Amino acid sequence: MARRAGARSPVWALAVIVTLVCVVAGLVSGRPDTVALATPFALLALPGRTGTRATGEPPVRITADQRAGAGASRLRLVLAPRSPDGDAAGHWLIAAILAAPGCPPDALVLRADEECPLLVDAPLSGELDVLSYGAAGFKPDLSGAAPFVAATPVRISILPPVGPALAHPVSRRLVGLAGTHASRRPGEGGELRSIAPLQPGDRLRRIDWRATARRSTDQDRLMVRRTFADAEASVLLVVDQGHDLPASTAAWFAAGPRRLVPGSLHVARVAATTVAASYLAVGDRVGLDDLSGTRRALRSAAGARHLEQIRTRLAGMSVVPRRRRHRDPVPPQGAVVVVFSAFLDAEPARLLRLWHAQGHLVAGVDCVPPLDRSESTAAQAHAVRLTLLRQRLLLEDLQREGIPVFRGASADPRLGGRAGSSGTSEDPGTDPGTDPRTDPGTDLAAGLRLLARQAGRRTGQGFGQGSRQGSGWSIP
Repeated sequence: MARRAGARSPVWALAVIVTLVCVVAGLVSGRPDTVALATPFALLALPGRTGTRATGEPPVRITADQRAGAGASRLRLVLAPRSPDGDAAGHWLIAAILAAPGCPPDALVLRADEECPLLVDAPLSGELDVLSYGAAGFKPDLSGAAPFVAATPVRISILPPVGPALAHPVSRRLVGLAGTHASRRPGEGGELRSIAPLQPGDRLRRIDWRATARRSTDQDRLMVRRTFADAEASVLLVVDQGHDLPASTAAWFAAGPRRLVPGSLHVARVAATTVAASYLAVGDRVGLDDLSGTRRALRSAAGARHLEQIRTRLAGMSVVPRRRRHRDPVPPQGAVVVVFSAFLDAEPARLLRLWHAQGHLVAGVDCVPPLDRSESTAAQAHAVRLTLLRQRLLLEDLQREGIPVFRGASADPRLGGRAGSSGTSEDPGTDPGTDPRTDPGTDLAAGLRLLARQAGRRTGQGFGQGSRQGSGWSIP
């Protein structure tokens, strides 16, 4: 049977407070009469039980089905009732109330000796309560009953998947001491800088005997190979948690809990994970921060373990209103900064301009998913169109200033080909439901390849200078 604990009244709480005040005042002042004054209030507090309320665990338990495969769009659960007072199985009936996000509650009555499988929608990524439930028990002859007890909602956490490896453009100012990128700084590396006579401090293994035989006719000089130093790149990923636009535009205007549909925050998680994995694969250092400023930034580090930390941090991100920060995030010197946002306001664009002016290699990722307008009304379609027009003007301003913005939805193939998704149109003004973003932008993979070529031409190294490893790296 579920435990029943006393529910205290306000009079009981007042009696306890006065008792404590009198006792403390009497002990501090050394007056026994003040302590004695607390006696009637203490007697009033003792029988202060005015009602009862049910506590403890509900007479039902929900566990995950171990036979369910990972990565499925629906999660399989098992609802297992139990007798509230430990009687033999079948002597109790259990009435459970279940409610999933965006769905009306449903009731279910089971015997205490039977189990019931459940299928609930699972998010593509992130942490979310997928099922709220509670239960009450009663005997078939109504001779006994257990009160209704609400249980803790079933909460799951799904890490964002890692997509195919992408190109990894690097800044012109590499400051690392070891890595796979050829910098412009003299030092130990693999790319030839020049051939010069042997100087004090040069290592003997750097002697180029063919160059010595060719250039030193009198055999009185030794020629050595001078190289550019190898270095790793520093990357800062900044995620905007201020908005999460659902793929269904009708859900933009829903008042209650919305359905489990992918949104802009899911696109940001997948795109950031894929970019981080691509850089970490070649030994670069990646850090993670958010625009809301509610949590400490994840420091820059390298390795497969750091990738799991990034995925865990991204899975825990939810919509958090922005607060005023004392200072803007400070990227490492010579870093590549990628901002993942829906670009519905000017704050992400302001930071991109700031970091671009400081000499960092910056890029933006538009995280608005392919939109489904099939359930939108005419007024809602006009509001969506005005929102996307404002976003388009903001992105065009960034493009004119030399700051590239890519489409992040291409990082997750599960978002492609949605029914009723927004497409391009030559005349966005003819239909209020048409997507005003006539130029959908460059997808993430092609955009990073183009950015790598441009960065390679500026440094005089060409495309592919960023790494001497192949791009076929994958996460097991």
